[in-house]
Amino acid sequence: MAARTVMHIITRLDHGGSAQNTMLTVLGHDRTQYEPVVIAGHPGSWDAQGGMAATEEQCRRLEKERIACVIVPSLVRPISPWKDFCALWTLTGILRAARPAIVHTHTSKAGVLGRIAAWFARVPVIVHTPHGHVFYGHFGPGKSRIFLQIERILSRVTTALVALTSAERDDHLERAVGRADRFAVIPSGIDVERFRRARVGGRQVPTEFDCPADATIVGSIGWLTDIKGHRVLIEALGHLKDAFPRLHVVVVGSGGQQSALLAQADSLGLRDSVHLVGHRDDIERCLAGMDCFVFPSLNEGMGRALIEAMAAGLPVVASRVGGIPAIVRHEENGLLVAAGDSRALSEAVRRILSDSQLAGSLGRNASHSIGNEFGVKAMVDAVESVYRGAVQAHA
Repeated sequence: MAARTVMHIITRLDHGGSAQNTMLTVLGHDRTQYEPVVIAGHPGSWDAQGGMAATEEQCRRLEKERIACVIVPSLVRPISPWKDFCALWTLTGILRAARPAIVHTHTSKAGVLGRIAAWFARVPVIVHTPHGHVFYGHFGPGKSRIFLQIERILSRVTTALVALTSAERDDHLERAVGRADRFAVIPSGIDVERFRRARVGGRQVPTEFDCPADATIVGSIGWLTDIKGHRVLIEALGHLKDAFPRLHVVVVGSGGQQSALLAQADSLGLRDSVHLVGHRDDIERCLAGMDCFVFPSLNEGMGRALIEAMAAGLPVVASRVGGIPAIVRHEENGLLVAAGDSRALSEAVRRILSDSQLAGSLGRNASHSIGNEFGVKAMVDAVESVYRGAVQAHA
């Protein structure tokens, strides 16, 4: 039997978590069963997570594996009625011409336009992975309600929905988005062994951190945008600096909030203690230089960077939002705090920095909790199982 064509549609094919998840899925497909094609938007002036350079790099990786990659210039992240109409028209035309067996959309914007186009083109199986959701944290109440209504409507034409955690699935079901029998929970895959090896040689601080030799380093990884909550981490540093004068914060990632975060650090008298080191490919090397990992997101589907830090055995502090509580068990393999609460965040970090026994226990438990179910092969196998079930149900 010929391999079924699977078209993956995503807005940004950059270095972000959703793009990495999509790339690993596409590259991991059993090519005897599924022939993948990737359709991605154009980042335009968006330079977070690598922007156009990252998109071109990802396309080269796909080309090397003989996987077609189509860039749709009108498929952009911001809402733009004209560009959105053009993207919908283009996607519908591509899908009608290609007649794929499966369309798999990723993230909110591509999920909306891609699923409508697949429905117009009468694609038999439509799968959607939100990689989180936009029900809160991203927009104001009015716009959030509109997106919720759109997701409720589109869930009716979606064959299967993939959540990264059970908490993310429950967030959808509690808001009447989709049905329980159409959801699968599939964690985003990482190279588990690569990150378990990250700190076997002890703490080794990269020179790029530009921290003093005696610095205590609290780190975070994520693109520099409001939703990632880095401003809360800098506020927390202000609460801790008197008790821990050698404390420094290192944030790995790029994005539009760099100037604002540095200005915030300046206003708090913390400029010399905050280090924004930009995008890095050597994440395991960065994790090896940290004493504690903080993930202060205001909304998060799962958090690839969080999983990687836990696999590396770092004690973690994370926000109690989205899918994070499904991964971090408070007081067992990490500490959870209310999102946006810098005082609570600082107290959790204080506990870890003040108690080496607690820090060691949380780090060991974190590493042990990231098992093979978080591996790339497990993720791809689970996704393909969803495809098989959807195809059989449609037959």
